[in-house]
Amino acid sequence: MKGLVKYMSNEKTYRINDVCKELGISVHTIQKWYQWERYALEDGSAKKHYLPQPQKLMDQRGKPKFWTEAQLKELKKYKDSIVVGRYGKYGKYSNPLHKEDK
Repeated sequence: MKGLVKYMSNEKTYRINDVCKELGISVHTIQKWYQWERYALEDGSAKKHYLPQPQKLMDQRGKPKFWTEAQLKELKKYKDSIVVGRYGKYGKYSNPLHKEDK
């Protein structure tokens, strides 16, 4: 795999394009997952990170992110657990007609 790199302790890691290819999703989708996780943490609906946090190369331009094989497996399980549709897990973000329960 082209994007497969070795980073820290010779562990296999994957760049965002390769993670998305493995999951069958777009880069935009995974970016939204992490953005929505941040929203959930900020508004208190999540107490801790529920997505695996990628490693970042702070010394490189753009701070590229890398996921380990174990993290890739976690993301696969997460993707399979998502309820799809207007009232699914992300309906409140993607469905303008969604009403918050009060």
